[in-house]
Order: sequence, then C-alpha cells, then structure tokens
Amino acid sequence: MRRGIIALFVPVITGAALLVAAQTAFAGGGCHQGATQGVGTRVDLTGMCFSPTILYVQPGAIVTWSNRDSMRHEVVGTGWSRGPSTLEDGQTISQTFPTAGIFPYSCPLHYGMNAVVIVGDGKASVPLAVIQPAVPATASPRSGADPWLLLALLAAAAAGALGYGLGRRRAVTRP
Repeated sequence: MRRGIIALFVPVITGAALLVAAQTAFAGGGCHQGATQGVGTRVDLTGMCFSPTILYVQPGAIVTWSNRDSMRHEVVGTGWSRGPSTLEDGQTISQTFPTAGIFPYSCPLHYGMNAVVIVGDGKASVPLAVIQPAVPATASPRSGADPWLLLALLAAAAAGALGYGLGRRRAVTRP
C-alpha cells in the first residue's frame, strides 16, 4: 500500500512542478504584435502594447497616452524626459513635442513594450548612439532560461526523492 502511495506521490509532485513551470514558460511580457504606424496625437495602451507603436506628429503637437489596460503602465522617454508617467486603468497623460526629432519611449514595467514618436521630418533629437534602453539588458537572463523555473523543478525533484526515501525507510524498518 505504501508503495502505491509513493508511486502516486512522485508523479503528482512532478506534474504539479511541470504545471507551474508551464505557466511561467508561456507567460509573456511586452508587446507581441508587430509594429503599427499612425498619424495623430493619441496613443492607446492596450494588450500590453502601445498602439500605434510608431506615431507621426508635427512639431508642437500634444501627444496623449491613454491606458486602456486593466494593469498599471508607465510611459518613460528614452533620451528625453517628462513628469510623472504612471498610468492606472483609464488614466491619460500628455506631452508636447515642440521640435522635430525621434523620441523613443517604453513601459519599464513590461519588458518589450516599446514605441516611438517621430516629430516632423524625423531628424534625430539626440544622436541615436546616445540613446540607452529603458530596461537594462540584465532585466532578463542572458540564456533566455528562467532561473526560478530550474529552482522549482529541482525543489520538486528533491521533495519527490525525499518522500520516496522516507517511504522506503519506514517500510524496511517495520517488522
């Protein structure tokens, strides 16, 4: 009977660990759609994307970002700055772009959520080589692997081995 319990315990723990790992593996961040272009003064934050991802405006335009997601986002300029940038669901912020240039921005809360405002003819407002990513390269593991996933799998394997070993020890020590 104990062997039957142990035989069920190990696969159940392994299955639970794989289920947790699968959720982590399939979780995403940032925008998963391709680049979209638009003309106007409005950017919607929806589906963890800026829409459009490339916005063309004329000098002096006031661009408004509207959060249409149920989660918090931020609008942080890369190489340019603005005031408070946190947007809760339904909130908006605006920024005036008085001069021609290329103004990239991102949401540092969601890796990969990036976009750009191109003002006028698109001549760079700052040399593009100076522009730094809003999210440092160290924000994700270099190999693409998740270290917490490996730790969870190892912990599940250790728990299964411990349970199996304790079950065998009890079975051997009883007369």
